[in-house]
Amino acid sequence: MENDISQKDNYKFKVMSYNVRCRSDTLRYEVDGSVKTRLKYVIKNILSYMPDSIGFQEVTKSLDAKIITWDLLLKNELKNNYIGIGLGRDNHNISEANPIFFNKNTLILEDQGTKWLSPEPDKPFTEFDPPRDGCKRILTYAILKNIKSNIVYMHINTHLDYKYPENRIRQIKVVENFISKYKNDFPIILTGDFNCGNKKYEIEKGDVVPYLLKNGFINSAFEAKDSDNFWTFPAIDYHRDIYDSCKKRGFHKNGTKIKEQKYCDKNCDEERSNIIDYCFRCNDKIKFTKYKVINDYSLCGGISSDHYPIYIEGIFL
Repeated sequence: MENDISQKDNYKFKVMSYNVRCRSDTLRYEVDGSVKTRLKYVIKNILSYMPDSIGFQEVTKSLDAKIITWDLLLKNELKNNYIGIGLGRDNHNISEANPIFFNKNTLILEDQGTKWLSPEPDKPFTEFDPPRDGCKRILTYAILKNIKSNIVYMHINTHLDYKYPENRIRQIKVVENFISKYKNDFPIILTGDFNCGNKKYEIEKGDVVPYLLKNGFINSAFEAKDSDNFWTFPAIDYHRDIYDSCKKRGFHKNGTKIKEQKYCDKNCDEERSNIIDYCFRCNDKIKFTKYKVINDYSLCGGISSDHYPIYIEGIFL
């Protein structure tokens, strides 16, 4: 049965997780001001793979039309193929968001929403007591139906605390509780920047990724037979001219595998390059078949972010 299903395009899915780095963090090479320089690379990475849905992180939003934001740029550049949904975490349409964009040519939006990762998920702008990193955190969800097959799936996207493992656990339990309401209804895919991990997947036992694996979540990088093990967060000093020296010497350029990576200098080395972006499945209604870290230079010829996006394929069972 599985082999028969895998041959039908309508039963296949493609998703992506992409931390685009927020507008306020101007990188060394953004000569014309933050996001403009990197936009063309982000768009090329997306349109080269045409995922059904994309979970973004660090997407800046603003009500001021004069301010150039990721939200505005992505919606404008992807408008022929994608619709974006999701609220800002500090004020509904101001500051950062982790929205989901879905392919409007193949999917219909059935439902969507934003929840705050706090003791009161339905109360906007809330968060847990310290310790915390000072950023309010949210999950964005979209329930999507394939136009041809009528298959419905849920995509959940999040971005967790970057400082405190104990807070990441509290936050993911909110996500887990939300998922429990829908777990038996349809396939569920969870993407995001979990701020947890390193190049060898040697993660502290008390952190969020081991917690998820222990509680039945399946990592796409482990399940997919077609899978690479590149890091998603390369240790590159973007504020000093470190990447150019690495590029000239061949480091990072073509997605060098972790075990083959060599040290290049004290500010850019394999010991500090991490895997912190993930895609999990939350029930047995799907299976991952392909996992790929999209090294920017191997595809679009430039640096799109301080993260590499991840691309995942699978089948609905």
